[in-house]
Amino acid sequence: MVDNIYASDENYKDTERQLEEMLDKAFGQGAEEMERRGFKRRVGFGSRPAVIHIDMANAWTRPDHAFTCRNMDTIIPACQDLNAAARAKGVPVIFITTAYEVLDTSLPSDMGLWSQKIPLETLDPSTGAADIDDRIAPQPGELVITKKRASAFPGTYLNQFLTANRIDTLIVTGVTASACVRNTVEDAMAEGFRPIVVKEAVGDRVAGTVAWNLFDIDNKFGDVENLSTVVDYLGNLPNFEDTVPTPTAQVVDQRPADAEFAV
Repeated sequence: MVDNIYASDENYKDTERQLEEMLDKAFGQGAEEMERRGFKRRVGFGSRPAVIHIDMANAWTRPDHAFTCRNMDTIIPACQDLNAAARAKGVPVIFITTAYEVLDTSLPSDMGLWSQKIPLETLDPSTGAADIDDRIAPQPGELVITKKRASAFPGTYLNQFLTANRIDTLIVTGVTASACVRNTVEDAMAEGFRPIVVKEAVGDRVAGTVAWNLFDIDNKFGDVENLSTVVDYLGNLPNFEDTVPTPTAQVVDQRPADAEFAV
């Protein structure tokens, strides 16, 4: 089902190494140019983060699927480390997956026109393809949100959850760098959340794609940080419950004890 490039990992790794050498040189020069132009500013970490894993489900993280992504031997452990650090402080951990209920392209479908570009029909929830990888399995009480588009924001209750809990920082992992991660980061910035993308925890399918998108995100849409930096940040936070936002005002009866309704 997957492209022939996956049949020889050594060929891929050789291509990736060559690309990385060229991209490192180009991006080094490019970063200096962008900084001179006033780009590449830092949004920084806020005080109330949430961790969000984009499409870290079996179709993307396991082999032999049309959506399979590379480098899970690095990405999965990075996500595990982030989860441990976040959960130790009570920081919310959110999981995003993508799945569709109507998979017949001849029928009106929740896949929309996107199915004319990519094989969305393979994201059948009944097959387990859209289930979160059990190596980073959600714990009880952690959100699992199903999206229909690239970004995790439109058509879901993600923004509502983040706003209600006064989250100011979104620590982003997942796949793919070129689509769902990137679109989520762009929307997070637009909605007023500080996007922090964890370098070691983002993947894609084609050599060079991750490097280019992380470079561009870091220039314009969020901060790309090393795993160690993000884990240290989480470790130095107070417990999340110690910075609980003011709860929504409860409805109380403020009438005098002897008040009566007017008729």
